[in-house]
Amino acid sequence: MTTKTKAAPKGLTFTHNGHRYKLDGLPVTGVTTILGGGIPKPALVYWAGKVVAEYVEANPAEIESLRSRDDVDMVRELAAVPARVRDDAGVRGTAVHDFAEVLATTGTVEDVPEELAGYVEGYADFLDRFQITPLLMERPCASRKDWFAGKFDMIGTSPLLNDGQPVMIDLKTSKFVYGETGLQCAAYSLAEFYMDEDGTEQPMPEIVATYVAHVTPMDRDGENARYGDAPLGTTLYPLAKNRDEMRGHYAMFLAAAYTHKTTKLRDAIVGAPITIEQKAVAA
Repeated sequence: MTTKTKAAPKGLTFTHNGHRYKLDGLPVTGVTTILGGGIPKPALVYWAGKVVAEYVEANPAEIESLRSRDDVDMVRELAAVPARVRDDAGVRGTAVHDFAEVLATTGTVEDVPEELAGYVEGYADFLDRFQITPLLMERPCASRKDWFAGKFDMIGTSPLLNDGQPVMIDLKTSKFVYGETGLQCAAYSLAEFYMDEDGTEQPMPEIVATYVAHVTPMDRDGENARYGDAPLGTTLYPLAKNRDEMRGHYAMFLAAAYTHKTTKLRDAIVGAPITIEQKAVAA
């Protein structure tokens, strides 16, 4: 009696539970995961301490309550504050991305929560000012050669950018934009294929330049004051001005990917401690 082994499915799939990609049935690392594990972020150390300090200053009654309770570990509660702030920002960013996709594709969007209205208004103003025509929005892409996957925000054209040729635009709702976004966009732009809405692999169009659109609210009341003196609405910054610069950014991305890939190897470099007895045996 013979048994048949089921062939691994071809193509790229994404599991929302755990936020994981699979390529041809095998786990494949996401671009943002690679950059998170391959590029140092020393500013995060300062940011985390600042977030906790701001929380303590803004919530004196709650801090006093935590201090007096025996059923709560105060240190653990305060240590978890940066993660909560990060997760809240992630939820906000995802929501803005979803509204941005609908707005760019259909030209209108409804039922925007009040706390996100300033972001959506700023993004709408950006689309109008730059006369953006979306070609592809929020599509998964991957590379079998260098084994990574991800989802880009937008490939589009504008008569005001690169003679109307296709460009990659990444959306950021964070307080600042960082250079590693150039590496992220280079990986997406130089991926081998993207998945269309029918789940079919399509070759990536030739991207001539990459940009990051910093989406900030049109108003700065309340929580939105965190952006300080940043421009109101959405500001477009160039990343790779041409294909040569894009390839340079991609080389940096591959270096980060190697650093991320070899994490466990570095952890295993230090061996067991050597004792006098082991030295004697070796001699």
